[in-house]
Amino acid sequence: MTVYCQNTFAATGHHNSTPTLLTGAAYFHEDGTTPLSFAQAEQRFRSGDVHYPSQDFMSFGIHKHATWIKLDVQNHTQIAQYRRLNAAQPWVDDLAIYLVNDQGMIQTWHSGDHQVADSHLLPGIGFVFDMELPPGQSEIFIRGQSLDPLTLPIALLDAYQSRVLDAQIHVTSGILYGILLALVGMNLVLYLSIKQLDALLYSLYISCFIIVNISYNGYGFAWLYPHSVFIENHLTLIMMIFHGVSGLVFVSNFLRIHQHSPKLNLALLIYGGLGILTMVALISLNMHLWATKFAFKFLSLTTMLMILLGVLNLNKTKDTLYFLIAVICSMLGLLITTLSVWGIIPYNYYSYNGAVFGVVFEATILAVIVAYRLKDFEQQRITAEYLSSYDPLTNLFNRRSFMAAGHQCIQQSNRTKKTLSFVMMDIDHFKQINDTYGHHVGDLALSHIAELLKRHTRENDIIARWGGEEMVILLPDTNAEQALAYTEHLRAAIAATPFRHEALDIQITASFGIATRINTETLETLYRLADKRLYRAKQQGRNRVEPQDRHLIVTTQEPY
Repeated sequence: MTVYCQNTFAATGHHNSTPTLLTGAAYFHEDGTTPLSFAQAEQRFRSGDVHYPSQDFMSFGIHKHATWIKLDVQNHTQIAQYRRLNAAQPWVDDLAIYLVNDQGMIQTWHSGDHQVADSHLLPGIGFVFDMELPPGQSEIFIRGQSLDPLTLPIALLDAYQSRVLDAQIHVTSGILYGILLALVGMNLVLYLSIKQLDALLYSLYISCFIIVNISYNGYGFAWLYPHSVFIENHLTLIMMIFHGVSGLVFVSNFLRIHQHSPKLNLALLIYGGLGILTMVALISLNMHLWATKFAFKFLSLTTMLMILLGVLNLNKTKDTLYFLIAVICSMLGLLITTLSVWGIIPYNYYSYNGAVFGVVFEATILAVIVAYRLKDFEQQRITAEYLSSYDPLTNLFNRRSFMAAGHQCIQQSNRTKKTLSFVMMDIDHFKQINDTYGHHVGDLALSHIAELLKRHTRENDIIARWGGEEMVILLPDTNAEQALAYTEHLRAAIAATPFRHEALDIQITASFGIATRINTETLETLYRLADKRLYRAKQQGRNRVEPQDRHLIVTTQEPY
């Protein structure tokens, strides 16, 4: 149990006017199986058999016995003062509040998450109670009991302080939830677009934490399932287990443990499965106290396992160091929250929400890592696509890509009723270049010819290395006469531009065959026709262009 006692000020138009002070606090635990009545508890406080906190917060951990707290309140004004008592976190099971003075009982309240949600539950804040403190001395008795951590961040706030606190918490919560939901949405989009499993598992991991946070902060109980006590009492515990398990699954995939350590991956899956089965069994047997302790220990152990996995795989994955930093942020946040709930460190909004801040830091770092991984994946995909489409030596289209682009040109030619030409080229005596200067020089000669082809073609012409020393060019919107003029120009450019290697000028020539689409010839038909014309050019002595049959050439007023 954690108790945080905050002195506040009277709401008389200025929040810093005559104070209403908490002048003392005491507590004791019920030690029997029979609950004490208010009269019995009051008598216990009067007897002095109680404890007095040495600081402004108290902690007793998780236990099944009820705890009574008495707050001494002094109203120095002559009129009743409004105060809101922030009494307990949303997961506290049973809560009873008694306001008394020397005249007797003034008012009582009962609430908690063992009954349907009522007006006392304020999401993000906890159970709150509006009261009018009479002039003079009065006492507030609080009885709290819970099988979850009995966390009672007690504060007496005036109207102004209540509004300020509510605004701060709700704005901060909105920002935090917004960041987490944006990260979930972004990674879901990435998964749907490029099917990267890391992104999906990461979204699942963060989504489980969001559900845990919504549940234990009371948003779910107040807005989603206000009449389901069973869901309120068990959803947080169940989702704590799923949060840990989803984290392990994400880590296994992220660090590629399933690839290089399949036995370890199997052990992690068994560990996660046992965690889920254990929680289901404890809930089924109505062992809520044990379920609570198990959930906290499982999540803590799982977080340490994630760090250990990061350390063990530090040199196996390039992003492991950043992953380790991210998980340490989450672990430190969880540690701060746990210590504040157990009262080991001062309880305040920031220490209580340490787990949230830790997960936000973790999520941000992991999101950056996942984004970079996806960027690398996309770059690898683009590179693979390029390598599958281009000849690596000449950076020209390969045959497969040429055929795909060529079929599109044929379809466009059918639509526009414009002709096109197919040019096939073969480097003359290329074997002699390899035999004389070596295959390395032959490769450089191919690159030299490819650069000449690029330099002397139009932007929409399609060039490809067909195989060996053969290259092809598809000339859209080009008739036979234009194709002949272009090819003659290209042949002359190749012959006039020797390949220079070291101190040698190596003369290179090429032979060409042309086929022009006249009617409805397919790309394959044009290839066969051009190949025949190329064969004829070689027979006629090489370093020449063998055009389409002369009677098929159509004159044009526009040169190539």
